[in-house]
Amino acid sequence: MQITQIKEDISISYISALCASAGISYDIIRHDDDSTDGILKKQIFREDGCRYNAELRVQLKCTSSTSQYTDNGNTITYRLKAKNYNDLCSLSTTPIILGLLVLPEDRNEWVKWSPEELLLKGCMYWASFSGQSESENTGTVSISIDKANVINNFTLCDILDKIAREEWE
Repeated sequence: MQITQIKEDISISYISALCASAGISYDIIRHDDDSTDGILKKQIFREDGCRYNAELRVQLKCTSSTSQYTDNGNTITYRLKAKNYNDLCSLSTTPIILGLLVLPEDRNEWVKWSPEELLLKGCMYWASFSGQSESENTGTVSISIDKANVINNFTLCDILDKIAREEWE
């Protein structure tokens, strides 16, 4: 299996595990012409008693190479394909975020197994570019992701809750 496929599978496993622990459905999209790798779904019960089916699309990327990203302390700069960036800028009835999984450089550190635990070592960050101006670049676009935007089971629930309350960007 090619290294890019391994990284893709690890990023899917990462977000799938977080979704499962938070009671969020995660549907993998086989054909992602619009840069949608998956859709997160959760029924949210709003304060007014209404039930709301919240959905969030996600474009997943995974890197371990410092030639693709730079850790600037509070932010990460990542080189994203211009096509993906432009897709993420498009307005949509279902919001979309970028999920960037940053793995250690040493491939042997990515996944650890023991009889007591399965460990995926790395951290996924998110960014939203909806409504931003598209890039005229044909290759890549350098994007900045705030490291405070960590994807975990709590932030995924918070994003879906904001979508249900119609408070999402």
